[in-house]
Amino acid sequence: MEKDKNYYKYRLGLGLRRWIEENAKTAEENEEKKIEDNSLVTTLRGLENASGLSWNVIHTISLGKRNPNYTTLEQIAESLGVPLSTWLAYCEAIPEKDVINSIKLQEKKQVNKKKPGKGSKK
Repeated sequence: MEKDKNYYKYRLGLGLRRWIEENAKTAEENEEKKIEDNSLVTTLRGLENASGLSWNVIHTISLGKRNPNYTTLEQIAESLGVPLSTWLAYCEAIPEKDVINSIKLQEKKQVNKKKPGKGSKK
């Protein structure tokens, strides 16, 4: 696959979603072990609160629909509690097939949104 700008945006979004999912699992494990750790961002809404970025910005980045600027990336990484280089390296390590599957899934969702539902007028 030729990698264009969209590929990199989707990879970044997928990395963000996966990082948060891993944080949520870690938080769950910590809770079972009776370890209190309120520093983990476990949802996109939590990232919104921690970073001060708007929901629209975070959500569109997570979907691979936004090309964030450097300061936005820094805010996200800081809110996740890691250096930007660590988070970007995590995103870069996502296998190409996973990124492609994410792109296909998002495209399929877009097509399904455009299809009229049952009982709707055409």
